[in-house]
Formats: sequence, C-alpha cells, structure tokens
Amino acid sequence: MNFVLILALLALGGHSTEGCKGRKDIYKGYPPRPPGLVEKGVLAQYLEALDDAIPTVKIDLQYRLTNNFTGHALYPQDARCWLRPELVQALKKAAARLSKGGFGLVVYDCYRPWSVQTKLWAACPKRGLVADPAKGSHHNRGAAVDLGLIRLSDGQPLEMPSAFDDLSHRARHNYSGGSAEARQHRSWLLKTMRRVGLASIGSEWWHYQLRGARRFALLDLPLNSGEELTP
Repeated sequence: MNFVLILALLALGGHSTEGCKGRKDIYKGYPPRPPGLVEKGVLAQYLEALDDAIPTVKIDLQYRLTNNFTGHALYPQDARCWLRPELVQALKKAAARLSKGGFGLVVYDCYRPWSVQTKLWAACPKRGLVADPAKGSHHNRGAAVDLGLIRLSDGQPLEMPSAFDDLSHRARHNYSGGSAEARQHRSWLLKTMRRVGLASIGSEWWHYQLRGARRFALLDLPLNSGEELTP
C-alpha cells in the first residue's frame, strides 16, 4: 500500500474536533427546548423511511457506531433513515442521475432526534459546526441528510477531502487541500444535489437540505416507527 493511499484512508476514517477546542457549553448540559418541539407521536406521521425507497443507496448511519466525533453510539443499532417525503423524492432523482455514471449515494445521517442534538452540542458547543439545540437542526426536522458517493460496482465510498463529521476547515466546500480526485468527487456531489433542488452549507461537504426547511416541525421522536415517546 503506497503512502498516498494510507493518508487517504486515514483522512476518511479520522474525526477531527480541532474546531471545537476551547469552546464551553453555555447551557451547561441543559439547553432550552425550542418552541413547538414535537415529543409525542410516531415518525411515520411526519417522515418516510429511505432504507427501501432507493435500491442503489447505501445506508451507513454513523451515529449507530462509536466511530463518530463524540466517541459514543447515539442511535440504536436498528435505527433507520427517516426523512421528509420531499427529501426522499429529491434523493431518488439524484440517485438516478448518479447511476448513469456507475455511482450511488452513501447516507451517513438522516433524521436526528432533538435529544441527540443536545449530545452533539455538548461534545462541540460551537455554532457553525454543530446546530444550537435551542434553535434545533434541520436534521431534527428530517429535512437534512448527510451523504457521500460510492461506486455501484463494489459499494466502496469515493475519497473526499475529509472524513464525514470532520469538524475542521477541511470539511468546507472551499477547502483546497486533499487530492485533486477528492475535490472532484466533492464537486460531483455538490452539482448533483443542487440539480435536484437541494441546498448546501459552506462548512460541511456532506450536508444537504430542503430549501425552506424551517417550515417543518422540530421532532424529538424515537428512531423506531412503531414506538411512541412519552416525555
């Protein structure tokens, strides 16, 4: 294995939190609940499961694992990818475009309960890197998705300039480092997502969301379509 490939693998597997250094949680572990937070009901009332909706999409929810920037598993092992139906439709269009070139999507995060958002904030309480739980994240609405690209031939992810959830400048769309191939893959993803009507944010190459996402309610419902949450 050559040195360049080793560096690429390390980049794909590393979760830098350098952007969080020196930050303190202003809420001291008890952020205020945002107005209108939905805490009763089931996800199927609001969201659609992506898992079986697009055959070429690979679901790899990183918060089911300890290999994320918090170092803890935040989702149950059987968690599914739940999204707003409008977002599922956009991803179907994106997957169809990508499949013509032999590529597909790998999904790292979908709907995220608000209670999990508070844990991410506690691990990195910096606006611009992690959404402030007092306002909520578009992931809490099921209106945002984190993803990358894969080769359909073998399901392997394409190299990107940083790992998913790298909380540093390397995750930015304007980061000029990394290999030329990784930057090209990032550009392919951005162009594809924009063509199907999704919006990006400058700080994370993997994050895409519905335009006007604030119109959807913030949710704190469990990642199980048949289970109700009693506050």
